[in-house]
Formats: sequence, C-alpha cells, structure tokens
Amino acid sequence: MLHHRQHIADLAEICHLYDIAYVVISPGSRNAPVVEAFYTKFGEKCLSVVDERSAGYVAIGLARNELKPVVLICTSGTAVLNYSPAIAEAYYQRIPLIVVTADRPPELIDQQDNQAIRQENVYGNFIRFAIQLKREIKNKHDIEAEQEKIKSAINNSVKIPGGPVHINVPLAEPLYENLPEASDLIIPYFITSENDKDEKLPAELISTWNKAEKIMILLGQLKTDHQLNDSVKKLVKDNRVVLIAENISNVHGEEVIRNTELLFAKTDSYQLPLPDLIIYAGGQIVSKRIKSFLRKASFNNCWRIGKDDYPIDTFHKSNLIIPLESENVFKQLAGLTRNNDAGFKKVWEESYKSVLESKEKILADFEFCELKAMEVILNAVPESSILELGNSSIIRYSQLFKYNSNIIYYSNRGVSGIDGCLSAAVGTAIASGKLTIVLLGDTTFIYDSNALWNKQLPSNLKIIVFNNHGGGIFSLIDGPTKKPFFKEYLEAYHPVQIKKLVEAFNLNYFYADDEKQLNETLSSFLNKSERSSVLEIVTNKEANIKTYKKLMNIHSEL
Repeated sequence: MLHHRQHIADLAEICHLYDIAYVVISPGSRNAPVVEAFYTKFGEKCLSVVDERSAGYVAIGLARNELKPVVLICTSGTAVLNYSPAIAEAYYQRIPLIVVTADRPPELIDQQDNQAIRQENVYGNFIRFAIQLKREIKNKHDIEAEQEKIKSAINNSVKIPGGPVHINVPLAEPLYENLPEASDLIIPYFITSENDKDEKLPAELISTWNKAEKIMILLGQLKTDHQLNDSVKKLVKDNRVVLIAENISNVHGEEVIRNTELLFAKTDSYQLPLPDLIIYAGGQIVSKRIKSFLRKASFNNCWRIGKDDYPIDTFHKSNLIIPLESENVFKQLAGLTRNNDAGFKKVWEESYKSVLESKEKILADFEFCELKAMEVILNAVPESSILELGNSSIIRYSQLFKYNSNIIYYSNRGVSGIDGCLSAAVGTAIASGKLTIVLLGDTTFIYDSNALWNKQLPSNLKIIVFNNHGGGIFSLIDGPTKKPFFKEYLEAYHPVQIKKLVEAFNLNYFYADDEKQLNETLSSFLNKSERSSVLEIVTNKEANIKTYKKLMNIHSEL
C-alpha cells in the first residue's frame, strides 16, 4: 500500500544518492516530516541553525568550500522569506543550494491561517529552478512524476553555471506520522554536467588573439583552480598581456596587477595605454575605478568568458560572449603565447610598481588606524588559512596589501551586502576544518551576530571586528558626509558594546586599540582554543578617514 508521503522519503533518498554535502535545518513544526526524512538519511551531516537568514548564508559557506550542493530546510510562512537574501547571493555567486520549504496545504493559503503565505515561486527572480511537490501520493504514477521533478531540480542546481533551486512541499496535518522507507522505484541517479574541456575555440577567435598587440585579461571572483593558475602563469609571460586580478580571484603570480583602485587613484589614466583586446571572466570585480576606466575607454574587442544564465557586459563594451569555462579558454590561449614588443605591458607594470612604492612610503608614516591594523593582521595570517572578507571598507582595505598565494580568499561578492558575511564564514569553518579568519566592520558584525547563535560554532573560526562605531565606508566617500542627514541615517552609529555581545554567546574575547597591543594580542588570538574567538579592534574614525584619503589622494566618490 502506498504511503501518502512517499515522495518526502524519496526526496531525501535522491539527495543522498547524489552525495549532498550538508543539510542545514531551521526548527519548526510544519517541516517535521521533511526533517525526519533528511535526518534519517544524513545524520551528522545535518546542522541546526535557528535563524533562517543566518542558515542560508551558513549553507553558502558550506557549499562554496565543498563544491557540492547543500540542502536548506525550513518551516512555512515568514521563515521562507528569511532565506531570500542568501538565495540572491547564491544566485549571483552561482552556488548550488537546494532550498526545501514546508508549506501549508493550498486550501489554507490566503485564508487567515497561521504562517500561510503564497510560497510557490516565492523566490522569483533569484532562483534557477522551482518545483511544487504534491500534497500527497496516490499511485505509482505520482511517485515517478515526483521523482523526476526532484531530479530536475537537483540537476539545475549543479549544472554549470549552478545556483539555488526551490522545492516547495505542501504538508497537511498530522505532521508526526512515521515515514515509509524510500521507494524501491528510485533509479540510482548521477547528474552529469556539460563538459567543454575539449571544445576548441573557433579559428576566427584564435586569429583575433594572434593579431592583438595589447591584451588585457581581467579576472573577477573565482574559486581556487590549479589548472587555471597554471594557464595564467604561462599567459603572463606573453609580452602583450596585462593581467588584472584582485585577491578574491585566487589567482597567483608576481606579475598580476592586484589593486586598480590604488593604481587609478595615483596615476593619470590618460598615461595608461588602452588594450585592443579585453578578456573578462569570473564573478564581480570590486574596483569601481577599473570599471569606470574601461566603460569610458574605446577599444576594439571585449570578450566575456563563461557559461552564464544571462548576458554579462560589465564594461558595456562586450562584442562577443564565449560560453565556455574559463579554465578551458585560458588553457588554449596559454599555448599561443608569444614574445613581441612589450611596450604596452611595460607602461602598466611600471606605473603599478611606482604606485606600490609610493604606498609603502605613506604607510610607514601612518598612525594607528584601520589601514595599519589591516596591514598588521594580513602579515600575521598563517599559511594554509582561509580569509573571509566582509564587504564595504574591509574588502577594499584588504586589496591595498600584498596578496598571499598560500591562503584562500572568500567574500560575499554576489550581491555584496553586509548581511550574512559572518554566517558564511561559519559555514566555511565547519566544512573546511581549517583556520578561518573573518574580517568584519562593526556594523556588519552586529547585523549578522545571530551567526553566533549556533551550537556547532567551530573553534577554528576567528573573528576580527574593526570597530569605529558605525558604517566607516560612508566616511571615506566625499558626497554623503556633506548631507545633513549623514550622521543619523547613513553612518549607522550604534551603542553596542562588542565585548558584552561576545560574552553573551560565550566566546573568547580579545581587544586592541594600538599597534603594539595588536601585535601582542594576535598570536594568542590565533592559537587553537576550545571556543571560537573574537578580536575587537577599536580605531579613531577621524584617523581612518585622514589616512585613507592621504593614501588614495581622493576628493571624489569611490
């Protein structure tokens, strides 16, 4: 006899067959049957995170590190909506999440029933695929149809470019019946993504590459990829090629230009020769100045590389989109390098070298401020660590200093919000087991402090909070500070005492407000401990503004 919830047991079984990495569960009642099914199959791979907004970002950290999908499970109603920020971030970072939301039966929607909202297709613009399961199973045909829907959802999550999918599950009472075993009708299911490793670039593109005299390659946010790094090492030997890649690109090489914000702040852009071919791959580029420079410039060819869901033309210049994975394209181009006139490359490299020398001289005279603290911290990060960078001023500060090829850089640069930066780091620390250091501003830390409300918070997570009592990024921009409403409505001043907040979550607390104290504290802070630790660094906001603007020599918006 068929059980009316056979498809719930089958959902967990299919995910198990695919080797899902983790299941992140937020408590509720309506989702009890789904929780039972997944706990039965996944056991210790299930994590409990009460706050759904935090849970979504924890799943991002887990999936990003494991390179496998993570299942999210929540109850009905507003719990579903609390996943939305993380789903948007996962969509734009192309991170595979399988979002399973319990729902009320259709007849209760819009009838003033508790926690009953319109959940079908609720994530709309930020989901790769969405399905609604049946309320109950009635026959063999229903079982097969539900299994196919579930398989399609998982397939859409993992096939390139990847991203979040939504499985909505209407459930009527009673909710605490025993579930059946998984159906014996399930066929072992192995998802295969399109593989373009052997797909060759068209002859006309090879011809354009060979004819180009001045080539610029820009790499946005990327996961660590050894094959890509091998190709990049060969490409930068080509005298025609200038390679620009920020720290979150995780691309190694001494010849890589890292910080175009500083370069364009210190260099007259008219002195820099324009490329005749630009190749752009990866996710977001943080630097506003390089984007502005290229949007205003005039050049012949701009190629976007990657399997994207939608056309991406960051510089408003793309004349060609190549739907192949970047490691494939760059491997082919690396075999076509040549040594001819290096004038184009030489100008860019010499300008960058001059800027770095100027930076070192200015930094040497800095008083204690956020930039000085950032320099001290980055010099102290142990090898083989993971560095999670918060948004706003933190990621910009980090890119002013030397890149470390022995660590991995992560950041939420899909949507680039401050929500979830700490939670994503929690997921990273759990999945990796490595020392995970997260750098955050005070507003970001407080906003996502529910990330600490997690009984599985790992001891290898080290949290550094730059506390200047508000949103420091807005003080670095000339425009906002001149407005009468700046202090009250933009700066986000807060009265929160970080130490008491940390102690409320029973974590280790450290403090520093000068360079000597910071140097002395870092070693003990970074050492192994039984609990996660938080280091609060208090700086003077005026000193932060003064030193940053002196370094950047800016009088306009970032």
